[in-house]
Amino acid sequence: MKDLDDVEDLLPADAQIADLRYEASDIIVYTNSKEFFLDHSEVIKEVVSKVKKRVEVRPSQKLFRDPETAKKNLKEILTDEAGLEDVIFQPSLGKMIIRAEKPGTVIGKQGSGLQEIREKTLWDPQVERVPAIQSKVVDRARELTVEDPDFRKDFLHEVGEKIRLKKSVGDEWIRVSGLGGCRQVGRSCFLIQTEESNVLLDCGINPSAEPGSKENYPYLNAPELDLRDLDAVVLSHAHMDHCGMIPYLYKMGYDGPLYCTEPTRDLMIMLTLDYIGLAHGEGGDAPYDSSHIKKAVKRTITPDFGEVTDITPDMRLTLKNSGHIIGSALTHIHVGEGLHNILYTGDYNYDNTEMLRAADTDFQRVETMITESTYGGRDDKQTPRDESNKKFLSKVKQTLSKGGKVIVPVFAVGRSQEVLGLLADEMDRDYFDYPVYIDGMIKGANALHTAYPEFLSNKVQDKIFKEENSPFIKDNVQPIGSHSERKQVHDDGPCIILTTSGSITGGPVMSYLQEEASDPKNSLIFVGYQFEGSLGRDIQNGADEIEINGEKVEVNLDVSSVSGFSAHSDRQQIINFAKNLRSTPNRIFTNHGEESKCFSLASTLHKILHVDTSAPQNLEANRLN
Repeated sequence: MKDLDDVEDLLPADAQIADLRYEASDIIVYTNSKEFFLDHSEVIKEVVSKVKKRVEVRPSQKLFRDPETAKKNLKEILTDEAGLEDVIFQPSLGKMIIRAEKPGTVIGKQGSGLQEIREKTLWDPQVERVPAIQSKVVDRARELTVEDPDFRKDFLHEVGEKIRLKKSVGDEWIRVSGLGGCRQVGRSCFLIQTEESNVLLDCGINPSAEPGSKENYPYLNAPELDLRDLDAVVLSHAHMDHCGMIPYLYKMGYDGPLYCTEPTRDLMIMLTLDYIGLAHGEGGDAPYDSSHIKKAVKRTITPDFGEVTDITPDMRLTLKNSGHIIGSALTHIHVGEGLHNILYTGDYNYDNTEMLRAADTDFQRVETMITESTYGGRDDKQTPRDESNKKFLSKVKQTLSKGGKVIVPVFAVGRSQEVLGLLADEMDRDYFDYPVYIDGMIKGANALHTAYPEFLSNKVQDKIFKEENSPFIKDNVQPIGSHSERKQVHDDGPCIILTTSGSITGGPVMSYLQEEASDPKNSLIFVGYQFEGSLGRDIQNGADEIEINGEKVEVNLDVSSVSGFSAHSDRQQIINFAKNLRSTPNRIFTNHGEESKCFSLASTLHKILHVDTSAPQNLEANRLN
């Protein structure tokens, strides 16, 4: 291929090239030369400036030390402070994955530690942070990310070859089709097509639909979608209404790359494995099994925020922080050579929160924006965060003071960490000493947050680095993982219970409501969106009796909603986001909202920005140029 030939021509003879390969959009140089491996920065800088591609140098299998010797060398270099937990060698990739409690100690000032490791071991080191919380679920997710490096090397090279296929010359057109999430919340899925490419954005389930029903899944049988022609899938974030059907694509024959951030990949593994477990536990079947999750993970590519990545011959991807949950990304697709730019927001929050920074608006060009409208209705206004915190804590303390239990249904990822952060602040100020029980996938999600602090707010980063202040490691916070432990919670006194699912569509929250909903001393506090058709929406709307596991349960506990914890932007924040984009879009599509809210937001954005807006329906296709 031309790129590889160009790089080879630009490298000096003493580079001793053993192999040149693509790694998706990057180019990897494998060298037999110790000198070139250890000192190549200036040469590679010049090569990159000429070929306009990322180029990385790694040792060939002839060069690096044997793993046993290399591990011994590594232990001699690192101090106990680093907290070395594991070293994983991937000979085919020339990589040594170092898992440590304190990556900064391994990396050293300005990378001096990594350079010493290279010199002593002749491996290419990659450092990963060990979660501060032990979690079998996280361990399993991380195992999957390093499986079968030989396959991955060949797969990434094939992806790179397809990306660099010569573009055909013809009519340049772009079409976007809604396969789910249009005029509804749930089963988000969009297909972007050009003459060259087919790229899918998200593929989720509809949590409020009957499991196994047609309404539960996107329209993957749409005539314009052929999985054999699909070039790439991009996942904005790991909530089930966006990621829940990703493994199904691989079950049905898709064999290409999945692009997302590292936290999103790991959370997707956790949530989809849990989805399978819950389906089996309720006597049903998931639409895929763990082998399809593994297949997806082996094909996942994880760009950093802001990194421009070629994903097809005529599309470049850039992911930027969306402020929704850890690792969540705004998806920017640049089509052709300046032909068109699409911004798919997924879910986003244009406000700083306890855990995350506000969504990024720095996009040089955006012609078409596809924005969520979960809270896009005329009356949708978030309560200011300080006010929400006070309201929540007041409700909590009122309930606890009269000997009751506080049940807070939360999504395992996002809202649970926001609430926990608020309670941790109260603990730090010695205002609070009641037990906080966490149930469902929350413990695993917390563990993952401690592994990726760089995706969190500066405040939380600082707390994680000072372990005694970490909101995820508190004596009061106790994980629950069995029926006997839940029984103990019921038998104990006043407490707070953070439990999944966030919209009461299943999971351990059902057990807590079955036992506690009839007691007026207790309270139920909603801090997140309740899907239309969900049990949570029924309770929020005033249901005085519900059915759980075939049993009628009276709802006598105090029910309240606190809106300021939402991980979504409200109407005004969406408007502000669109106005503050570096480049104002020419066209805006609204999605991921109830029908009335999608139309209302589209109408308002048209009046304010004077651009074309619409609220497309599922299976509607729009040509963009």
